Amino acid sequence: MKKICFTCLFIVLWLPVVTLAQTGEYNIKAVFIERFTRYIEWPEESAVSDTSQPFVLGIIGKNPFGSVLEEIYSTQRIRKKKVIIRYISKLDEIKGCNLLFLSESEKKELSKILSFSRKRPILTVSDTKDFAGKGVAINFVIIEGKIKFEINKSAIDNVGLKVSSQLLKLAILVGKKEGQ
Repeated sequence: MKKICFTCLFIVLWLPVVTLAQTGEYNIKAVFIERFTRYIEWPEESAVSDTSQPFVLGIIGKNPFGSVLEEIYSTQRIRKKKVIIRYISKLDEIKGCNLLFLSESEKKELSKILSFSRKRPILTVSDTKDFAGKGVAINFVIIEGKIKFEINKSAIDNVGLKVSSQLLKLAILVGKKEGQ
């Protein structure tokens, strides 16, 4: 009986720690997203260059950020522009995005999503193992308890974006694997 009570107490005390850790992780990733945009150059004809239009940050799939993005970007700007968070449920809703976060829940649809987004100057970002190698531009990874990021420079180049050498120096560089 003591063992069962101890186990229950451990679980009850441990759950808030896990939630706090996850929330902290996605707070950091949300801030990183804005920082990435400082080192990416969109084509002049893109909506990012039009100061009258907001910066559209899309999320496709299950939202791992919770309300973090809305909280941060209710006041924080990206490239001096108001930020609109758009939750994507259909492929054609991607076309208005400047940055698209691809959730792990979209693993099976990854090639369709990337094929659709490749036709536009959209910075793709994720935090799912092997996504950068499969064509996502920037992918968060956790190494030795620290948040780091991979960059697939070819994926960035292919959609007409340019990445600063300063950002490349901080990244783990990966390329698209053959046959994918």
